[in-house]
Amino acid sequence: MSSSHMYHASTKSETSSPVAYQEPPTFSFSDRPLLDNISASLELADYRKALRQSAMFARLGRNGPFTVFAIPNEPFERYAAQVPGGLMNPQNATTLRQILGYTIVRGNWSPAGLNATMKRLKSDRIALKTLGGDALTLQRDASSGQFTLVNMTGRVARIWLNGAPQSNGTLYITQDILPPRG
Repeated sequence: MSSSHMYHASTKSETSSPVAYQEPPTFSFSDRPLLDNISASLELADYRKALRQSAMFARLGRNGPFTVFAIPNEPFERYAAQVPGGLMNPQNATTLRQILGYTIVRGNWSPAGLNATMKRLKSDRIALKTLGGDALTLQRDASSGQFTLVNMTGRVARIWLNGAPQSNGTLYITQDILPPRG
């Protein structure tokens, strides 16, 4: 429970109770599957639409567990505009599946789990195999302790929402799109 978001007893005769929030506050509910929480987010509307179009959406409603590094609308739209014909065009279905497959990892990789694995490996980096088959590297910044994603060419994407628990995994939201080899 976050002490910065806790309501304290009123001096009047009003009731007050502590309220648990994620840090930072998010739309995500930990008792719901990834599919439900992604669907409920306006900020992930383009990502959700792309998952549906690529037939990957239903997978996130299954037991999993899965760890998802979801792409918000603005970076998704910016990248899509650079793809000839548009990323959602059926002729670009392979590219779309590669990008989306790079955002989903089997397993429940919570921030605590990532930190424990990195500590055990004595490393600030860990490579996770994505559904697309490529390695997605997660690294922890030595000074801030924040996680970033690194693709196979060394391009970096920061994480905006750091590991919201879901009933079938963990949800992260990135600050940019990160193609496997782009």
